[in-house]
Amino acid sequence: MFTEQDGRLRDFLATGRRFVAATSVEETLQLILTSAVDTSPATDLAGVLLLEGRNTITSPATTDEVVNELDRVQAQYTEGPCVESIFDHEIVVVEDFSDELERWPHFARSALDHDVHSSLSFQLYSEGKQAGSLNLFSHRKRAFGEDDRILGALFANQAGLALRGAQRVAHLDQAVASRGVIGMAKGILMERFGIGDDEAFQRLVRSSQDTNLKLVDVAQWLVDETTPQRRT
Repeated sequence: MFTEQDGRLRDFLATGRRFVAATSVEETLQLILTSAVDTSPATDLAGVLLLEGRNTITSPATTDEVVNELDRVQAQYTEGPCVESIFDHEIVVVEDFSDELERWPHFARSALDHDVHSSLSFQLYSEGKQAGSLNLFSHRKRAFGEDDRILGALFANQAGLALRGAQRVAHLDQAVASRGVIGMAKGILMERFGIGDDEAFQRLVRSSQDTNLKLVDVAQWLVDETTPQRRT
């Protein structure tokens, strides 16, 4: 017999197929959040916080303006369940924000002011490091049961995969760009000093060591310095 849980599982699988058509990480995350709200009975609002650098927190996707405000408060005061999930715990469950006013005074008050009473946060990983958190919110107290936690974990896994994929693409693009710049710099040295490919590369390496700069930065400086002269 077809059950409500079977229906939610079917919806989740259909959502996974829609992820393939997404053209950006932001669009993928937005689909994941919208699907979490549609699939998890307890979830009224959802959002993703990402950690950029060591301490900068950004909010690339949410389902509601209320979440935008809650994310702003968390980033400003570095407090709240989503921030705690990023830095300290893989899963953070809040049954009632009225019990958390001492723990997170700014965030808990803001949540209650916006009629948000409970939440469920999952730590996101990318390349083995904390990358952010996927966060589900409810207008009801003690809203998130075991089924919601399982579904939330599945959506968090999808979000983590999207972030890892984006990071790998970014690294690949950076590697291709770096290779091109280094090749141009070697060509400039070969033409200027009448040396071979290996010697040109060794000169770039020595310059990198002497200046304590990355090899690609030394190459980019040389290209930038030379290109205007060539145009002239």
